[in-house]
Amino acid sequence: MNQIQLDSELIEQVIAQDRKAQFQLFELTKRMVYSLAFRMLDDEDMAHDVLQDTYVQVFQQIRNLKHPEALTSWMRTIAARNAIRKGKKQFQFERLDQVEETGEDQFEAWFDGELLDQAIRSLPPGARAIFMLVAVEGYPHQEAAKLLGVSESTSKSQLSYAKKLLKTRIKTLLQA
Repeated sequence: MNQIQLDSELIEQVIAQDRKAQFQLFELTKRMVYSLAFRMLDDEDMAHDVLQDTYVQVFQQIRNLKHPEALTSWMRTIAARNAIRKGKKQFQFERLDQVEETGEDQFEAWFDGELLDQAIRSLPPGARAIFMLVAVEGYPHQEAAKLLGVSESTSKSQLSYAKKLLKTRIKTLLQA
């Protein structure tokens, strides 16, 4: 995913609690934060709540940020944790020993981002959360598991499950 480049002057102004700079930071990064929250939660209202909670935390804690150049990564981490906190009850993990295996693993077709987004949002909540954290956001399984309160092996198996479901769902959407 593209990293948003913020100049050091803007970051310094945000740290100094300059309201115009805070609004500018919000405008530059709101899509990134909302997108992460929405894809994890698949709920607009909850994603907006996460967006708001994230910026409240960012503006309250930005003075403690040791590496200002890592601001957007730090914001993504806050957003992911807020989404997990908000959707904790929704993230249930399916027992994979009860899920049918399909022998087909080949996937060769063209699709766009909207189709992929639709397929991701159709994943079961737990698999979707793991997929977003590990495959999209780049968290290691150990950290994703800790954030979600599951074992590392559950994280790994849920990611594998999510990928298999995505292949199936994208094929289905392409045929529609």
